[in-house]
Amino acid sequence: MKRAVSLALLVACAAAAQVYSPKVLVKDQPDASDLRLFTQGIYRQAGAHTPRERAEAIWRFFLTDGRFVKPGFWYHIAGWAYEEPMGEVLDTTKLLNCYGFGLCYQIAPVLEAVWRAGGFEDARVWFLTGHTVAEVFYDGAYHHYDSDMLGYNTIGRGPAKQSPVASVHQLESDGNIILSKLKGPRDVDHSVVEDPWYPADVREGAMGGLVELFTTTSDNHLFPFERAPHGHTMDFTLRPGERLVRYFSPERPDLHYLPYKFNGHSWEEFPQEVAEYNVRTADGPRSQKDDRTWATGRIEYRPPVDARESAIYDVRSPYVVIDAGFQFSAALVSASQSLQVETSTDGGRTWVAAGVLHGPHQGNWRAEPAVLTRSEHGRRTAVSGSYGYLVRITRSPGTELQEIFLLTRIQLNPRTLPALTNGHNELVYSAATPSLRQRIPVAAASVREVAQSVTHARYVSDGGQGYWIPVAGGAAEFVFRLASPGATLLSGLDVGGRFLDLSTGLAPDKFTAEVRKVTALKADNAAASIAWSNSPDGPFQTIWEFDPHLQWKDGIPIDRTLLWPEVDRHIEAVGAREIYVRYRIQGLAIDDFRLAMITPASPPSSALKVTHVWKEDGVTRTAVRQIPAGVDERRYAIDTAPHAGISNQAIIFEAQ
Repeated sequence: MKRAVSLALLVACAAAAQVYSPKVLVKDQPDASDLRLFTQGIYRQAGAHTPRERAEAIWRFFLTDGRFVKPGFWYHIAGWAYEEPMGEVLDTTKLLNCYGFGLCYQIAPVLEAVWRAGGFEDARVWFLTGHTVAEVFYDGAYHHYDSDMLGYNTIGRGPAKQSPVASVHQLESDGNIILSKLKGPRDVDHSVVEDPWYPADVREGAMGGLVELFTTTSDNHLFPFERAPHGHTMDFTLRPGERLVRYFSPERPDLHYLPYKFNGHSWEEFPQEVAEYNVRTADGPRSQKDDRTWATGRIEYRPPVDARESAIYDVRSPYVVIDAGFQFSAALVSASQSLQVETSTDGGRTWVAAGVLHGPHQGNWRAEPAVLTRSEHGRRTAVSGSYGYLVRITRSPGTELQEIFLLTRIQLNPRTLPALTNGHNELVYSAATPSLRQRIPVAAASVREVAQSVTHARYVSDGGQGYWIPVAGGAAEFVFRLASPGATLLSGLDVGGRFLDLSTGLAPDKFTAEVRKVTALKADNAAASIAWSNSPDGPFQTIWEFDPHLQWKDGIPIDRTLLWPEVDRHIEAVGAREIYVRYRIQGLAIDDFRLAMITPASPPSSALKVTHVWKEDGVTRTAVRQIPAGVDERRYAIDTAPHAGISNQAIIFEAQ
């Protein structure tokens, strides 16, 4: 029998006292770690109340091009928001917190997700072959807003604020809705549009090309289900001896997460240089239009030394990992003694050697994760692009290990941090209810090695974009057994996946976030479901089921659909020792499995030291606040010089 996916494999050296998902925000700052709170913050900032005001507030918050609007939360850049194995990042929480940049095929799903989280009945994404856009449903109709190209269009020639906003379907049917807003190829009638209105395209005289994207309808496709996965959260835990440092800019100009792509045979850098637009990979994910950049941070952990000769230490990050480094203080008396370090990003299923120290040795020793790929602009290590990893330390008898220091470098969006401004700053600290959430790494290609059982299924490996299909037209089934360790009981599970209707011979392309051609899969009697049970024999409770019968909220059916539902569900499982999760497909494919286990954590939590670092006219200032153990909310203030030049440097959390 195959082993269960167990927290015991993933949690070593757990500390009793911890701080759970602490955060600090400036008062009324949108909270990007929680989509519902995020939208409420956007509404408050904009003073938005009506559905249209709220829809437009979200559209305006994400306007990308700092040449035409005040530089804000998100900027436009290609090739840098990419993670293997799924490719172009579409998960909204990752995009908001780890990146803060991307192209149209990323910002459109972000708009959809934020509109949905903001209380709208529906929002959806269109692929126009060359451009991806979003629309939101309110007042009985869909309305299209474009944050990437900075515009929206109203029906008729009346003032924009008093005229209804057009849908994608209306723009498909009548391109003059757009062109009627022009006086000439590069001249806008400002009486009938709201600024900004496609300023870059107007300047280039390219509005005709934009219209063509909509009106050439045969290659326009609608995603009737959610376009983006929601499997990632910003939950994290700080243990005694652990410190999270988040900078407001890159720690070094060359430090960033450099994504690599796997094409089925080899690995290579994903970002592509474009000389015409002065896009240089060496510059990192920097905005080409203004001075916005990414930021980096550090997770520094000094765990207690485990007395066992082989011990596993767990590093978890809510942010994408750039690289890591390890330092040890050790004593090896003879040449026969050794200290070996390995890393794992798949929960301990496989390990990659990081380094071996042979005796005799006395003092410090450094190691780092294995370098898997070297290229012109950087390297891919055994932990790059992950959201946590395990470190296994194995020492021969008699080897003395005195101290361990694990350093993890991360990438983040600095516009999510609490930036101090001149004068009086009110800040709000909060922490989550004590719980531990552990994502279970499941790569589609290795499902047979992780699942309890896989039946009637065949894996199609397609240039690094593999997927599972049923065998011989029947129903395929995947069952995962998730078990809690020892006396710990599960309190819940997060489960999800991406299901694919391939009947038209179209599949998602991880390299472009658009579509690619594959062998068509007959979808006769197409069905799919996710269910769970406390027993391998059932009964199973269905929590999601594929419904091919689409409901059209505006009464207008669309016949060009991409039926690729992204599904994420939560299971309450209080007191369970093990849970069985079952995926079934018939006539459909599946290329992503998302699983996470949640266990309650026992207070008391640790105290937390919060340090703000900034500069006033070049002089470094700091402010330290101590948050007592068990406090889940506290308000405090920091005063800065009223007229000095303020440069935010870092915010640091340290568990005491």
